Amino acid sequence: MSSFVSDYSIKAMELLEEAQTATDEFAAKTQIKCREGCGQCCLKPGIEVQVVEMLPLAMSLVENSEADKWYDQAARDPSGRCVFYAPDPRDETLGRCQQYALRPSLCRLFGFAAVSTKDTKHPALAACFWHKRLQPETVAAAQTAIDNGTEVPLFADFHMRMFALAPTPSLSEIMPINQALMFAIEKVELLARQKDAK
Repeated sequence: MSSFVSDYSIKAMELLEEAQTATDEFAAKTQIKCREGCGQCCLKPGIEVQVVEMLPLAMSLVENSEADKWYDQAARDPSGRCVFYAPDPRDETLGRCQQYALRPSLCRLFGFAAVSTKDTKHPALAACFWHKRLQPETVAAAQTAIDNGTEVPLFADFHMRMFALAPTPSLSEIMPINQALMFAIEKVELLARQKDAK
């Protein structure tokens, strides 16, 4: 595999792991937690991510000879629901990610990160539907903690750091997750072929 791709894949994975750590720490401080087995956030079609953060996953798929299978699935619905979400047949809001360890930053941060706006003095926690419905007091307490200085992951922070990490403009592009997966696989396979041709 090209060292170029490998190096940036490693850097992207390090940033993804940092996002996970920040999320875990915030969850521990505030006691916000996901509904058991919940996959509600995975149901939205066309969730957008940066191509660069899909490199670790693309590399893993190529190295394990699974890239073609997942590429073809993504190509059937490039702007649709993430191909890696496996819903419970009895309730599609329950399910699991088939590539959980390599999922992009939005999947790690959603429900446990905040956004900054011109209209708010402090970052606003972007709690999910189920957090607000099942844990309204906990969510309110978490926002109060943020207002009082508790550190919270920021979507914009990780977005900009991932953007800065991308070695080329094409890898910093934001697109629906299935399209980003396809693009990342294409990039990894292209560079692998170039290496083999030398």
